[in-house]
Amino acid sequence: MPAAVVRQTLADFNLGQINAACAQQRLGIGRARLYQLRAQWLKHPQGFEPRLSGGDHRPDWPEPVRCFLEAFLPDCQPLNYALIADELASRLGFERSRSAVARYISAHFPQAAPRAEPRLRPRRRWQCAQIGELWQHDSSIHQWWSGRQKQALILTEDDHSRKLVAGRFVPSDTTWNHFCHFRTAFEQHGVPSTIYTDALTLFGPSSTEPEIEPRSQFQRALLGLGVNHRVAPDPQAKGKIERRFGHLQKRLCTLLRHERVRDYQGANLLLERFLAQYNATHRVRTIGSTPDAAWRKARREKRSLLRPTPPRALLDLHLAIVFSRRLYADHTIELFGQNYPVTTCRLKRVTIVLHPNSRFWVLPHPPTSQNPVWPPVLASHSLPKTSVHF
Repeated sequence: MPAAVVRQTLADFNLGQINAACAQQRLGIGRARLYQLRAQWLKHPQGFEPRLSGGDHRPDWPEPVRCFLEAFLPDCQPLNYALIADELASRLGFERSRSAVARYISAHFPQAAPRAEPRLRPRRRWQCAQIGELWQHDSSIHQWWSGRQKQALILTEDDHSRKLVAGRFVPSDTTWNHFCHFRTAFEQHGVPSTIYTDALTLFGPSSTEPEIEPRSQFQRALLGLGVNHRVAPDPQAKGKIERRFGHLQKRLCTLLRHERVRDYQGANLLLERFLAQYNATHRVRTIGSTPDAAWRKARREKRSLLRPTPPRALLDLHLAIVFSRRLYADHTIELFGQNYPVTTCRLKRVTIVLHPNSRFWVLPHPPTSQNPVWPPVLASHSLPKTSVHF
């Protein structure tokens, strides 16, 4: 998680702009860890660099305690955790809370603590307090219009205002198509604090090359832009964007069929008009206003975590497919069956920053979290139109 996101969350929590539950959810930590981080942050608010928590927080219980529980539990049915805690304190001088005793018995003596039948709990709805605090993002492969293959709709929704910040029909659900989608959203609205996706391989760790960091192209790009990436544990957790796809399928399919749309250019023009009308006129019941109205209200009240859009050159480098290539002795690299010259250097491998079917750049090495500066470009070449997908 980017350090800037942690610092901003702790600052908002310390100022009372968000409560402890919201801060815990945003950082994915417990209450004790939240207050521990805040205490560390208060000492150095500007230069605070969070580190991973560590240490053995739950050491093994003494052997006499385990032996006593093994003999006592069969006679203590149904289990009375308060009684067990009292007996441990009086007999062995081992004091633990009732909840700690219950957790230990459940983990080490499961046969003595039968679990009740699981019940479905109602899922609590939550929403962010600021625009740009979290964007829910997903894609839907569906037969949006008649064709040999199904089409994919990529969609991103602001969690606070419910504004559909970007949408795009694409032939295939690839990393590059998601990058093009996000570039449009970033250039129109700015860069959000967090992007919320499901756990598909496209969004999560997928690299098996030793030269590339063990994270996906998607995660690398977001980390470079200072955007936090959160993964939903199940489809219900990102219910807002899932319901939005259901809303669009009931309307867009009919509109595309009525307009006789048969290609992606026409579909995206219709989608652009539909999203603009939706944001301006659709009244969302849970917030009591239209998405555009909620967005403007948050702007007026200065409740926004959107950051300015980076320069186009930086977007070119971050929102790209990055991989390594061998540099031959004649200072050329091979890409898609063709050799390209590179500036003379002593490197054996170089980094390729690729825009499929457009162009690519050759770099000595990619930036890292310890050294986030992009190195000088060794070469830049245009590509012919191909059918390569990334």
